[in-house]
Amino acid sequence: MVRTDGSGRFQFGAEDRTGSLTVIQPGYDVVRRPIYFDQTVIVLRSLVVRAVYIPFNVLTDPEVQAWAHDLVDRNLINAVVVDIKDEVGWVYSFAATPTVKQMAADRDGESVAAFLQELKNKGVYRIGRVVTFLDRTYPRWFTNDALHNLNGGLFFDSMGSTWSSAYKSGARKYNIEIGVAAADYVDEIQYDYVRLPYENGLLERQQYSAEDRVAAITRFAQEASAALHLAGLAVSFDTFGVVSTAGNDQGIGQSVEGLAPYLDYISPMVYPSGWTPGSFGFAYPPEHPGPVVQYNVEATVERIESPGSALVRPWLQDFHDYMPRGLPYYAEQVYAQITATAAAGGFGFMLWDPSLSYEQQALEQALGIVWTDAG
Repeated sequence: MVRTDGSGRFQFGAEDRTGSLTVIQPGYDVVRRPIYFDQTVIVLRSLVVRAVYIPFNVLTDPEVQAWAHDLVDRNLINAVVVDIKDEVGWVYSFAATPTVKQMAADRDGESVAAFLQELKNKGVYRIGRVVTFLDRTYPRWFTNDALHNLNGGLFFDSMGSTWSSAYKSGARKYNIEIGVAAADYVDEIQYDYVRLPYENGLLERQQYSAEDRVAAITRFAQEASAALHLAGLAVSFDTFGVVSTAGNDQGIGQSVEGLAPYLDYISPMVYPSGWTPGSFGFAYPPEHPGPVVQYNVEATVERIESPGSALVRPWLQDFHDYMPRGLPYYAEQVYAQITATAAAGGFGFMLWDPSLSYEQQALEQALGIVWTDAG
């Protein structure tokens, strides 16, 4: 693995001039090609991701796959985010490692692999989501790699889920290997739940300092990017939006400025419904989707502008408000978030709605947005 110089030039040793070449640059398509000549010129295509999320439990459904193809064919999206490993700990067979198979956590992914190949043939950018330390399977098998309660037993969060430990090299390696195994089927691995739980009653919260927490998550970013870049994949992390504005890790170990040097994209979850009354000066934040997103994306961009090259590509809310007023979120509210992202210095976006009821009018309107050039 080499980095280009300031002019974009690079050189391998003579022994490395066979095989295949992958070029990864945030804000551009991943380029993969065989090496045929001693010299080659590579032109990168700018890529502003316009993506929707498709969850694990429906990804094998032929109707869902046809629906995604329709969005692509109408140019409403140019990327998808699909689960490779979900919250239960299940992993599609094409990314199943020996450890996954040992736990019988692999699930048939033959149709998903074919679907992802079809999308590749259409030029679609494929992001594989890996639910990381929240995991209802791995910690039960490998308890030494799990988080624990104050009595030393397995820790369960408010949803009844167990967690593997970012402090343990085995837990980190397990999730990295799944990403590497998926390299032939996706262009990027996106790690979600790449943090510690925020609930009380965690033994490790007493054993480790805030600096230790941040160091553990940052170490995972460093290890994951080294392995996944060599495998020809871009790397992104999902982060809590509040981490960008609070000035500390909020007890979960995330520091966007610490992660930025190792990642290609940082994806804050900036959903307006996730903010408490009074945030950003708004009595009811979900009523102001554009400004809430703009403030949070701006804060994230400002935190990582100097330390690293990661671009900010947020998760946006394409579902109805779940706070007390239950405001509907239609195309107007979704489009307001997209335009706010562009105005704040973000680069592309991903819409979240596990029910797949995405506001297609907002996607149509987004085609007219001018984004700042990543390079």
